[in-house]
Amino acid sequence: MATRVERSGIEECIKKVNEAIDELINASSVIERSMNELPNHWEGAAYDKARATYEEEYQTLLTTTVPEAVRSFRDYINQCMEKIIEIDEQLAGN
Repeated sequence: MATRVERSGIEECIKKVNEAIDELINASSVIERSMNELPNHWEGAAYDKARATYEEEYQTLLTTTVPEAVRSFRDYINQCMEKIIEIDEQLAGN
């Protein structure tokens, strides 16, 4: 089976992945900050329910699980890119 490695294309794709991961992490921070600001503008039973639901069902997912998962994926995909470029360079005699 033939292998094709277009370094510039791989690097551009991984760059986009890394940028999207940064955006996801930033978005989770924006959500958390906004949820923490919300009681400045909303009080009462409906807010209490919304806050409790956020804390019980979404907060850990948004502030910990997703950021950790995408950071782990970033590490993985960057290592894949580095390894395939390294192997290709070795095979090419560089």
